[in-house]
Amino acid sequence: MLRHLYIRNFVLVSETEIDFDHGMTILTGETGAGKSIIFDALSLAVGKRAESGFIRHGCDQAEIVATFTALTTEVLQWMESQAVEATESGTLILRRVIRRDGRSRAFINATPSTTQSLRSLSTLLIDIQGQHAHQRLLKRGEQLHLLDHYADSGVLLTKMSAAFRHWEQLIQQQQSQLQSESERNDRIALLNFQLDELDRLALQEGELAQLEREHSQLTNGEKLIELGQQTYQLLDGEDEQFSAIQQLYRATSHLESLESLDPTTQPLRERLVEITVLATDIASELQESVSNYTLDPARLEWLNERLTLLSDLARKHHCTPETLFQHHQQLQQQRDQLRQQTTALEQLENKISQAEQQCHQFAEQLHQRRADAIPLLQQAVNREIHQLGMAQSHFHIALSPLANQAFRLQGHDEVQFEVQTNTGSPLAPLTKVASGGELSRISLAIQLAAAHRGQTPTLIFDEVDSGIGGGTAEQVGKKLRQLGESAQILCVTHLPQVAAQGHHHLKIEKAADHNGEHTTSQITLLDEAGRTFEVARMLGGMEITQQTHAHASEMVSHSSPTE
Repeated sequence: MLRHLYIRNFVLVSETEIDFDHGMTILTGETGAGKSIIFDALSLAVGKRAESGFIRHGCDQAEIVATFTALTTEVLQWMESQAVEATESGTLILRRVIRRDGRSRAFINATPSTTQSLRSLSTLLIDIQGQHAHQRLLKRGEQLHLLDHYADSGVLLTKMSAAFRHWEQLIQQQQSQLQSESERNDRIALLNFQLDELDRLALQEGELAQLEREHSQLTNGEKLIELGQQTYQLLDGEDEQFSAIQQLYRATSHLESLESLDPTTQPLRERLVEITVLATDIASELQESVSNYTLDPARLEWLNERLTLLSDLARKHHCTPETLFQHHQQLQQQRDQLRQQTTALEQLENKISQAEQQCHQFAEQLHQRRADAIPLLQQAVNREIHQLGMAQSHFHIALSPLANQAFRLQGHDEVQFEVQTNTGSPLAPLTKVASGGELSRISLAIQLAAAHRGQTPTLIFDEVDSGIGGGTAEQVGKKLRQLGESAQILCVTHLPQVAAQGHHHLKIEKAADHNGEHTTSQITLLDEAGRTFEVARMLGGMEITQQTHAHASEMVSHSSPTE
């Protein structure tokens, strides 16, 4: 629960410290005295967005420190999950510093933190019901939120939200890919046309060089045969006088004779023998090559056509004949990549389908939890509104699915709060039936019913009793006091019937400093006499008569929890 609140240089507060205790604490004061400043400061301490306008005039920064004790198991588990160390006294200290430049700093137990972490923690510490809660009650989203709060759907809502956002991201990816799908299909069609020509060509790697060599041989066939035969005749022809190999044999024979006279010439003879053998091999290979030379006009014509086709296609594809094979490979890779993108789109569609199934699964679980909670909440609210002076009214909650199996962040349900204000009249939405006073009481009844159900240790009611009075106001005060027996209640009120029921009473007043230059809000914890005087002021206005004081004294002395 909230044990201590320190405020410095915040709006009208120069510096103040407030101690809080168990039970129901009442906060009263004249309009504009700064009662809501305490709750605004507390809201900042637990992560509300900071604004430089919160800083007291003439100051550079504001500071709020909220101390909580008797921490619940949920809070301790949160601290452990976030690696937040507890203080020696086992307290939780939240500190917020706001600077004039709009920046702010947040601390949890003296450790720097983020406002997001503060907001996450705040749901386990306090629940603030503002003075316009009954107006928000007219909104469908707020009605669903109240039902989920009562049904304790927080864990399921987190799962549903995560599943929905995942599905939403997949849909965005799909839309992005579909936008270029038409262009991709056009590109694939063009590639198919281009590749069809190249596939029919069936060009092989290195084929061009081979074709050019064969074309050169056929084009120069006669000259090749003539030169080959002449060369062979010079190497190993029948005319021994002109045969180089025969001359080499004779020279080798002479060297053998020379070697017998001069052994040192042996290396020369051996080298000549090697040359002779090599020349013989050359002649043999040349003879075989010359025999393979042909004159084939039909083959030459085919080669001319093939080379012309290669040249034409290369020019069409803006490349050289030498790079046409590589260009063909590149086009195939481009088409494969585009087809893979199409496959990826199909895979994405499967992921979307799976994400939708998961969303429907969580949405159905939420629907069941809400359906189970509705009879209990209806019963609790009807009991409360009957005790709040609406004995002929009946509260009902309509739960229906969205059309076309649609779902959203909170599931696939629509909720509508309905009320029957008079016996015999039909149920109708709150927006069409309830008056301002009735709406305030219904709102308060829902808050009271939800508060009994919830686990938040500190509940804050900021003028939620507006629009009621008389015996109903007294009944509200008793209910809040009764609620204060099991939870810490902080309540800002203008109703003496409610104020008289508090366990503790804080009065907020405006006061000028000794120079009369600055106005501040002062907060005073009232004793029994002070409480009586304040309730009398709320009853009688500026002039407090003896009768008014006696009435106030009786109200305070008889305040007790409803049995």
